[in-house]
Amino acid sequence: MNNTVQDTDSARLVLYAFVRSFFDSQPSREKHEYWLMLLDALGSGTGSRPLDEALLALKTALSNSEVIDVQNEYYELFENPFSPNRVQPFSSWYKDGKIMGPSLVKLRQLLYNLNLGKEDSFRATEDHLVFLIDVMMHLIEESGRQDCENTGVQASILRNHLLPVIRGMEEKIGPLENFSVYKAAISVASAFLGLEECLFPSSDST
Repeated sequence: MNNTVQDTDSARLVLYAFVRSFFDSQPSREKHEYWLMLLDALGSGTGSRPLDEALLALKTALSNSEVIDVQNEYYELFENPFSPNRVQPFSSWYKDGKIMGPSLVKLRQLLYNLNLGKEDSFRATEDHLVFLIDVMMHLIEESGRQDCENTGVQASILRNHLLPVIRGMEEKIGPLENFSVYKAAISVASAFLGLEECLFPSSDST
């Protein structure tokens, strides 16, 4: 593997981990500080105007928010069962119109073929955004270690699962008021995955 590919994969892993951190658990002061630190480091630009604009908007939203504000956004979007603004982070919700739809069955078969499964401690289904990011990060790391050709699988996870859930969440969160941080965070995720999609020819997706 050449240095250019290694650098690209390293940058991809950083951005996937960054996106993941907004959705894996309640925000904390440590997370808030980490987000701002990384956004400062990315301030010189990523080479993608849509992503740079989304990152700047996220930095502005975080800088203007206290930790408790971000925690309240997270609670209303992902934890409060009675919230009218609750968002489902499952790809089958957006692909099939329900949780545990047929797309989840196809995803499980793909993961089985790859000998991948979730930890017992991870209680959500495999089409949860956080688990999908974990799968993609694993594939990127495996490709780097073994120089294996798994771009087709990466393309499938991206197009068939990650993009639907991110774009579905963006459509839900986008019009909401008083959710400035998560509105900006999902825009960063959408811009990043749009950039990711350019890495794979359409024939790679299965």
